[in-house]
Amino acid sequence: MEINEVLKKRRKELSMTQEQVAEKIFVSQKSVSNWETKKTYPDIESLIRLAHLYDLSLDHLLLEGSDIVRDIKDQAELNMMRKLSLPPLITNISLVVLLLSQKWWGHLSAQATIIVTVSIFSNFVPMFYFKKRADTLQKKVGKSWIVIPLLVLVVVLAISLIILIPSLFTN
Repeated sequence: MEINEVLKKRRKELSMTQEQVAEKIFVSQKSVSNWETKKTYPDIESLIRLAHLYDLSLDHLLLEGSDIVRDIKDQAELNMMRKLSLPPLITNISLVVLLLSQKWWGHLSAQATIIVTVSIFSNFVPMFYFKKRADTLQKKVGKSWIVIPLLVLVVVLAISLIILIPSLFTN
């Protein structure tokens, strides 16, 4: 029996509503509903509270719903992937702003422009990896892979315009 079935069965045995369970373990009724419909799994603190409330051992809950251990690990890794994807994104935004603001802050040398451009492309590697890994953890299937190539294309076009437009107006 999976954990969602164990939770639902035990709640009904105790003649409790989802709302009553939610109040006793300090979560929303929607969380309890999601656990019982297998949309999500309870976090470790909620599991401990549920074990006390339902008078079940944590071993029983975790062994019955062995998917929950894997899900907790996946959720922790997903949170880490999200955190690790922020620095490359912030760096890329800063570098693109630097390239786009040359008109106001002064032009970069050709070498500096190349270095900034290479840095932007280098930052796309970890961003792509973290995005792909997060999608895998969330079991998303679809066209999310297209976001990164589109971003690369936009950056390349922006850099090309920055380099080409001033040369068109100078003799």
